[in-house]
Amino acid sequence: MLENIKIRNFRNLTNYETNLNQGVTTLIGRNGVGKSSLIEAIYFLSIGRSFRARHDRDTINKNIIGSGDFAQIKGTITSINQIKELQVVLNLDESLRLSKNGNINGANTKLSEFVGNLKSVCFSVNDMDVIFGSPSERRKYMDLLNTQLTSNYTSELLTYNNVINSRNALLKRIKFNEANKEELGYWNEKMIDIGSFIIQNRYQSLQQLNSISNDIFVKIFNSEHKGEIQYLPSIDFDDNFQFGIELIRDHFKSQLLQSEIKDISYGRSTIGPHRDDILITIDGGIAQNFASRGQARLLVLGIKLAECELIKQSNEEPIILLDDAFSELDFKNQEYLAKFILDYNQCLITGLDFSVVKKMGIHTNDIVMGDYD
Repeated sequence: MLENIKIRNFRNLTNYETNLNQGVTTLIGRNGVGKSSLIEAIYFLSIGRSFRARHDRDTINKNIIGSGDFAQIKGTITSINQIKELQVVLNLDESLRLSKNGNINGANTKLSEFVGNLKSVCFSVNDMDVIFGSPSERRKYMDLLNTQLTSNYTSELLTYNNVINSRNALLKRIKFNEANKEELGYWNEKMIDIGSFIIQNRYQSLQQLNSISNDIFVKIFNSEHKGEIQYLPSIDFDDNFQFGIELIRDHFKSQLLQSEIKDISYGRSTIGPHRDDILITIDGGIAQNFASRGQARLLVLGIKLAECELIKQSNEEPIILLDDAFSELDFKNQEYLAKFILDYNQCLITGLDFSVVKKMGIHTNDIVMGDYD
């Protein structure tokens, strides 16, 4: 549970602090006072990145750029066994190069070890990218999910990305006869080892997510539509293939070797986890092509609720962050979402209308932001 948060120069929150309670908290205030920024800061403290900004530098208050000042988010979290103080600092140097540092209980730590100490699931308008966005948006979703399920996933993913960059650089050199093809062996083995770990984790998490979401889809679609989530690795596997790590390695190695000529021709690695995708369907049709906006919104809702349950089953309970999540739902599904969050220890909500929460008699802790009246 997040007990307290202090924010400095993050978005429009230049010097903000608040205590947070158990249960449902509504953030009240005029547009632009920082309600979504508070949600974003909590998520940043959890995941180490924003759910709204494409680049971390975009979250730093523009008034301090070039001044030598910095942005900071500090939070105190408690669990049954311990208290932790988490801190993220964002700083732009004189050349406007960004540094991002994580800190746990006063000790600097790698961001790969920092991420996931505070579990969270965020609902926002950007979630529609999971349906209508590019494969890279869906890969990002897979990675953020697994970051909270597997402690070393972030570090392995970062290493894999570095391996891909090094292999791609070598492929380009080979293409222009500046290096030998035999030099690929080292990077191929690295790519296979780490990539197989990523593939296995993605497959397992999406299998679990799909299983949980099936029951949720029945309720939010009132049994009128069927939603499915399926992992689409760039590597071809047998129809009845079970993703054991050794079998993944064998398939990966075989197909990576087969793709070498094409990779050299293109100057980049054409298969691997960096080319994976998620297939989301509604009634058997690809949601990106066939779902209406309303149906897509409900698919995303089901996926996010399943994510909450999966994290809860796999590890500690996440904080639920609802950034205007009720606005595009009908009353039935507003009620369903409101009942769902009651099973969780802590939830923060932004929006203009909290009537469904009040109508259901849910006690809320209200935080008034800005000069609201």
